[in-house]
Amino acid sequence: MYQEEEEEDVSKRVSLLSVDSGIEKDLSDMEEREQRNPFTRSWSPCFRGRMKPEDKMAQENIKGPTSSTPLPKEEGNHTARIVMMGDDRVLGRLAKAYHSIRKREAKHLILTKRLNLQIYYIPVTDEPIVNSPESTSQVGDRLSLASFLGRVDPWYESNINSLGAMIPKLAGTQSSHSRSSEPNHFLVDVLSYYLRCGLQPVHFTLYSVKISVSGQTGSPVDEVFVSHLDAEFPEFKTLRENLRQERSSRRRTRKTLGTCGAVVSMNYSKVSLSKQEVVQGRSVMTCGVVISAISPNETEGLDFLTVNFDSTNPRCCTEIRTQNIKIRILEDKTFTVCLDKDCRRKYTHVQSIEISPCLDPGYCLQTSSKFSVGEEREAGLSKYMCKILPLPINTFTGINH
Repeated sequence: MYQEEEEEDVSKRVSLLSVDSGIEKDLSDMEEREQRNPFTRSWSPCFRGRMKPEDKMAQENIKGPTSSTPLPKEEGNHTARIVMMGDDRVLGRLAKAYHSIRKREAKHLILTKRLNLQIYYIPVTDEPIVNSPESTSQVGDRLSLASFLGRVDPWYESNINSLGAMIPKLAGTQSSHSRSSEPNHFLVDVLSYYLRCGLQPVHFTLYSVKISVSGQTGSPVDEVFVSHLDAEFPEFKTLRENLRQERSSRRRTRKTLGTCGAVVSMNYSKVSLSKQEVVQGRSVMTCGVVISAISPNETEGLDFLTVNFDSTNPRCCTEIRTQNIKIRILEDKTFTVCLDKDCRRKYTHVQSIEISPCLDPGYCLQTSSKFSVGEEREAGLSKYMCKILPLPINTFTGINH
């Protein structure tokens, strides 16, 4: 009897030990699930209720869109090829537009951030060329930039400058023929060749001119030109024409020697062979002033201005070279200023003009933001920026500038 009771007690103890032994096979189903996933409770609802709307937006931006469509890739810079046809007047208008674009882009990059501008120039004149020295010189004066490009680039001279008189002829022959005639592909082939192979730019210096007009209050008018500035006195217009005719015929009459002009005062920095600037001031009696940025006989005339005075006095120095000049009339008179031989850019009743190389708007913005007015030190990005704003025109060989 007692032996049976002892056997039952031993079996109970064995069963209890087997259940509570900790062996996985002896655990119940609920305990087994809890052991496999000990941290199944999610605390995310507690944090979701406290998350701010801006935090949710930031989290969504980090995770990215839920759709499977990929994000669009940022495109690279595009190239815009600008082809200009015309004479110096067209390039003068282009220079003014180019300066205004650079002035806006200096404050906020919009266009030039993703767009690379390439400028190509094809000289075209709409006036017939007569076989006379006077007419040839007049047409050549209107194409001074094209003549300079032809001197520095033989390929440009042989391929592009020859189109100056050919394009009007092609347009005339095309209009005279019937519409059923086949178009001439010569011009298209030459243009394609120029756009494909003309990759080396020639940098023309732009010049800034401040024009003070009589009776106008406030700051003077700011303009730019690239090739030519002409100052003429209306009272001596006839005298100036006679001087030019006598200069072309290389003779001078006594009648013109007794005629005078207007007295102007000028301050300028003289350019010497040693590249040193000497500020000079003088007064000249003249009936007209011609300021040219392109020398007619040289290939290295892009860093200075040539100033010619139409004077009746043969002893007067009629030509100077400078980079900065200020001209002011001393008498109670005014003169007329014409920029780049363009009648649309003519100013009357002018009292004084001040000419200097046009500064890059980006350089001016950097220097003005660093220092106050009157300080000429350079710091930051202004050290590595070009001060002068050039007008780049693509050719076949270009110039190392």
